[in-house]
Amino acid sequence: MSNTIGYVYILTNPSFMEDWVKIGKSSRPVNVRSKELDNTAVPLPFSIYATLKTSKYDAAERFIHKMIDMVAPDIRIRKGREFFNITPRKAYDILLLCSEQYDDAEIEVFDEDLLDEINAQKNGKQPHVERSARLTFEMLGISVGEELIFYSDNSITAKVIDKGSMVRVDDLELSLSAAARYINEKLGTANQSGAYQGGIWFKYKGETLTDMRKRLGR
Repeated sequence: MSNTIGYVYILTNPSFMEDWVKIGKSSRPVNVRSKELDNTAVPLPFSIYATLKTSKYDAAERFIHKMIDMVAPDIRIRKGREFFNITPRKAYDILLLCSEQYDDAEIEVFDEDLLDEINAQKNGKQPHVERSARLTFEMLGISVGEELIFYSDNSITAKVIDKGSMVRVDDLELSLSAAARYINEKLGTANQSGAYQGGIWFKYKGETLTDMRKRLGR
C-alpha cells in the first residue's frame, strides 16, 4: 500500500449557488489543485475552506462521499461528481469526523471565520452570535448605492447593490469576500489560500467594515 501523503479538500467558489462546495482529493498541495480548477468552466477562482492531510486520502474521500450519500443522498448535485449542496461548515464537521479514523490525519483550516470560531473554542470562549453571523450592509446602516473604498488602494471602489453583502466591481456582482479576492487577484497580491474576510478589505467613510461592526456591537 502506498504511503504517499495526499489531501481531501473542501473548496468554495463565489460563482456557485449558496451552500455549494466541492469535496475532492489531491496528491499534491491543494493550492496547486485549486489553481488547476480555475479555468473557463468557472468565472471566479476557488477558495480553500479546509483540508485533511493523510496517507489514506483515497479512502478518506470515499468515506466522506459515502457518508454524505447515505445520510442525505439528495445533496450531491450530480451523480458521480464532487459537488454537494451543503454548507462549508457542515462539510468541515464531516471532514473532522473522518479524520478521527486515521493516525496520521492533519486538519488545516483556511477560512478566517472558521479559524476565529476554532480559536475562540480553544481559549475556552464561546464565539459571540453576532461574530458568527454574516456581515451585512443593513446591520452597519450602509444604504444601497453607497460606495466602498478598497483598503489598500483608494482608487478602487465597490458599489453596494443590496442590503446583504453584495457589491458591484468592474460590472461584476460579487459578495464582499469574493470582491476582495477578485481585486487582489487583479492586483497580483492574492494570498496562497484564496480565503478572504471581506469586511477587513473595504472601508466606508474611512473605517473598515469590520471595525464598524465592532464599534456598533453588531
